[in-house]
Amino acid sequence: MTLPTFGLTGGIASGKSQALAYFAELGIPTCDTDQYAREVIAPGTPGDHALRAALGPEFFTADGLDRGRLRNALFADPRLRQVVESIIHPRVRDAVSAWQNTPKQAPYQILCSPLLLETKPRALRGVIVVDVPESQQQSRGAQRDGTTPEAIEQIMAAQSDRATRLAKADFILDNSGSKDALRAQVQALHHKLKESR
Repeated sequence: MTLPTFGLTGGIASGKSQALAYFAELGIPTCDTDQYAREVIAPGTPGDHALRAALGPEFFTADGLDRGRLRNALFADPRLRQVVESIIHPRVRDAVSAWQNTPKQAPYQILCSPLLLETKPRALRGVIVVDVPESQQQSRGAQRDGTTPEAIEQIMAAQSDRATRLAKADFILDNSGSKDALRAQVQALHHKLKESR
């Protein structure tokens, strides 16, 4: 039987991956669509070949895809974003579907996606939003991977805004404080989700 699936989302640099790691520590099966998005275009995969054919050599180095350069370009060029998403998203959906339907021993499972509300995956029991003020998103995003403030603003503009995320949330994790505070919230929510079966 397929486990109840709860979706986990939040804006850029909100702490989704950290929250997901805390669920995993509790023995909960987790799936990160960002990880799948990397895997389906890994060097030598059909996704990689399709991306190279669509983009040409501009976004590739000897080591493979220049993710930072492509990410900054995507949010400046909607047509380019459509091309890349048409290659990546169907492959990610297939991978997620296979993961969701794989039998596991656990009370529930967590699907993490930055575009959860935009892509509306099927069969979610509820939506968990990791929330931080937008000012923290911007400062954390810039510190994390060197993304320019302009690119972060464009990424934020492409995602659901904070008010929309909160309005659609069944559960909210406030990540404006420490990692320990977030872990404690995840543990409390874990007990609630176990009981909701």
